[in-house]
Amino acid sequence: MPKQTFFNLPKTKREVIEQAALDEFAEYGFDNSNMNRIVGASGISKGSFYQYFDDKKDLYYHLIDTIVTQKMKMLEPVFNTYEANTFSYNFEETFRIGLELADSKPKYYLLGEDFAAKQPAFIKEFVEKYNPLAMDIYAKFLERANQNGELREGLDIGLVASFISSLINQTTVGLIAQGTQPQQRDYVIAELIAFIERSILKSSEVRGGAT
Repeated sequence: MPKQTFFNLPKTKREVIEQAALDEFAEYGFDNSNMNRIVGASGISKGSFYQYFDDKKDLYYHLIDTIVTQKMKMLEPVFNTYEANTFSYNFEETFRIGLELADSKPKYYLLGEDFAAKQPAFIKEFVEKYNPLAMDIYAKFLERANQNGELREGLDIGLVASFISSLINQTTVGLIAQGTQPQQRDYVIAELIAFIERSILKSSEVRGGAT
């Protein structure tokens, strides 16, 4: 977590430091990144850097926090209206928004890929911090769907929420990494949604199912 001295900086200065770090980590990954390049691109000294962050990991983790925060901000419209919509709609919108963020911020994706693939020591910390948040989101969608009579009986909502969260993350990484075209991506999303629907929804609630 950055020190208060970092947050006391003007917003433009904070953004310069964050962008320099994002550029470095996206290109080189955490292991091969170089603090001299980061502080040089930021226009600050190493001494100043340590007034803002404990170490390189602290800065790296701050950027991951920033990505998650931005994604949650983009998802607010879904969270604010989820009770009025079906589970399928909420699920699809959440999935698509995650892809939109990855598309619009490719360096975010590169940083996330490095984090997921190369930093297992950090993953435990990340999961402990954010997994309850992700689980809560999908659990709320599922609880509402259950209240609306959409779900099959006897489902373990916590387990299903965990499964859906993992499935979305893995599929998003795969689609971005493969550089899929919009039409192919829409097909994958539709197939994934259909799979989820068949797995957890009553037959009458599945799109194309009998009424």
